Amino acid sequence: MGHKVGDRYHYSGAVHIHTTESDGTKSLREIVALGQEVGLDFLLFTDHLGLTNREAGLEGVYGDTLVLIGYEHNDLEDNNHYLIFKSPGVYPEDMLARQYVEAAKQDGAFGIIAHPIETRSREGRHPPYPWLDWSSDQFDGLEIWNQMSEWMEKLTPWNKIALAFSPRKSMVGPPQEALRIWDQLNRKRRYVGVAGVDAHAFPIDLGPFTVEIFPYKVHFRSLQTHIILEEPLASDFETASRQLYDALARCRVFNSNARWGDATQFLFEASDGSRTAVCGDSLPSHKGVQLTVKLPARATIRLIGNGEPVAESRSDSLDFSVSAPGLYRVEAWKGKRGWVFSNHIRIGID
Repeated sequence: MGHKVGDRYHYSGAVHIHTTESDGTKSLREIVALGQEVGLDFLLFTDHLGLTNREAGLEGVYGDTLVLIGYEHNDLEDNNHYLIFKSPGVYPEDMLARQYVEAAKQDGAFGIIAHPIETRSREGRHPPYPWLDWSSDQFDGLEIWNQMSEWMEKLTPWNKIALAFSPRKSMVGPPQEALRIWDQLNRKRRYVGVAGVDAHAFPIDLGPFTVEIFPYKVHFRSLQTHIILEEPLASDFETASRQLYDALARCRVFNSNARWGDATQFLFEASDGSRTAVCGDSLPSHKGVQLTVKLPARATIRLIGNGEPVAESRSDSLDFSVSAPGLYRVEAWKGKRGWVFSNHIRIGID
């Protein structure tokens, strides 16, 4: 699977998935089969405070789908949720957020802040679980877009039936505050931005009906995280897992809402005439640099430089001559609905 785009290879997957080992509603193997039906190249599982699936030896390559297993940590107040991969085990539950972030970094694990921006009321069955402790900068990235978070943020007593039966209608785009924080963080160093599905497939009762909110396949056909590789994704687990984690660490990532179209052919490059950079890469100077954006379909393309819009085009492509150093990323919108969100290319900055 995967697609060759230019000189590189693009692979699509789902990040932040729960199984029956915590509060999901299907087993890992059942969910993998659903991901394969959708055609995903990788699945990243993160049950709450447990690694039983990893301990059972369920990480691996299932056909053409790479399966990696981490877990989701949180503090005692049920805030500061953190997706941790490659840790030696589950860290103590009474740790503060700063402590498990820094413990993961010290152990060579990979950590992503989950749903950092949640603002809904604390009353009710599902209070917000925001990220509150920014005292450590030793995390590796953050969810700039979380599917379940956006659904719950929009939920009201008057629209819950409509959103339950058609949950993808709630999807508009990442919180602007999450994008703002992410842009600011990247001025210091690379922090990957991913799209998290936060898949549970919760059943809820709506009068005489029981509805499964966001079945796993619906999740997988919505928010997707895409990685960019120099070589095809390997068929053996050790090599493939190393390729994926390296792509995340280097921010060679873009994200899409597949509800609005297949984005695997998305291209965002910067060239100075002798070198070409993609998401996560850098060029030493802005002089003579041309940015190129290509989409598989028309959309409103917004080029963001240092957190501010610098160009916009209603088209399937955009070319832009860089006039100043900075961090550049792309947003593509289908009307008022967000479609593609790239990671940054760094031009003329460390």
